Amino acid sequence: MFDWNELLVIGAAALIFIGPKELPGTLRTLGKFVAKARGMARDFQTNVDDMVREAELDEVKKQVQKLEYGGLEQMIQNSVDPKGRIQDALRAPDITAPPVVASPPQAAPPAVAVPDAAAPPVAPKPPTTGA
Repeated sequence: MFDWNELLVIGAAALIFIGPKELPGTLRTLGKFVAKARGMARDFQTNVDDMVREAELDEVKKQVQKLEYGGLEQMIQNSVDPKGRIQDALRAPDITAPPVVASPPQAAPPAVAVPDAAAPPVAPKPPTTGA
């Protein structure tokens, strides 16, 4: 801050202008003033540090609250499976029946004759030969 030459000039000027009798009292008063200024600066710095710590604690508190309400699970899920493909693959299939849609009436198939079980079986005709 100050060079030795500058301090020597300031000391000589103070000795000349203040005088040798008043110089010790003046230096003592100046020392008290500097100590008081340093104490105020230290208190100010302490208060600023406390405010910064409180602000950081508030941020940490908010992050912890996010984690308490499912934020951690969501963060892990987003980092492991950001597009949700794994979750879709593990989801149980939908087994509910699809909705029934009325279809237009269709023509009945042609009737096929069903042989009666009580009727005697019909014997096939023997093949005829042309001799």
